[in-house]
Amino acid sequence: MNERELVKKLKILFENAGYNELVKVFALTNLATKRFHELWQEWWKTKFLPKLEVDMILVFRESQKEVFMPAIEIKYFKDSSARDFREGIQQALSFGIFGFDSLILWHIFPEEASKEEIETIVKPCKEVVDGFRLPITYFATRLTKDNKFELYAPWKWLSSVDVNPYQMIGYIKNESMKKKNLRLWEEEIQKRRKLLKVLLKIPI
Repeated sequence: MNERELVKKLKILFENAGYNELVKVFALTNLATKRFHELWQEWWKTKFLPKLEVDMILVFRESQKEVFMPAIEIKYFKDSSARDFREGIQQALSFGIFGFDSLILWHIFPEEASKEEIETIVKPCKEVVDGFRLPITYFATRLTKDNKFELYAPWKWLSSVDVNPYQMIGYIKNESMKKKNLRLWEEEIQKRRKLLKVLLKIPI
């Protein structure tokens, strides 16, 4: 299973989890396709738009009129030796200019990855995210064969507990709401957020 296949699998797991507040799950959403081009061009004033694909967008219903939309950058460490702990940080930060409510970086490891291998990625990544107070919610999990998760970040003590998809959605929602997009209240970002909702066919 490669990274894109994993994202599609997570989408299905989350959609079937029965989490009532989760009303929509988007996977591999490209915000620079022709469909988006003319609308984004109003702000960038150029035909060369930034390349940006969001691995996963979750849409939670907060009230009849409001939604909470975190964007998730997923990195799958199928071969930990070939990947870097910094992977995904830049992409996750870039989501902030599009008006997402929260920015999430999620490192996922296969079941055969050892705890030592996982720690070589998780520990320095947490130091960067937490030490520099980056506006990113960082998750690191090992995915088991029965589609459950062992958590290594943000809470290492949950690494010995199998978390099901329903619980994982709850953790993602609750933790990301504690660290919202710092630019969300800017007028320009609010305009982009409204446009984003239109493009995703989410009622304003």
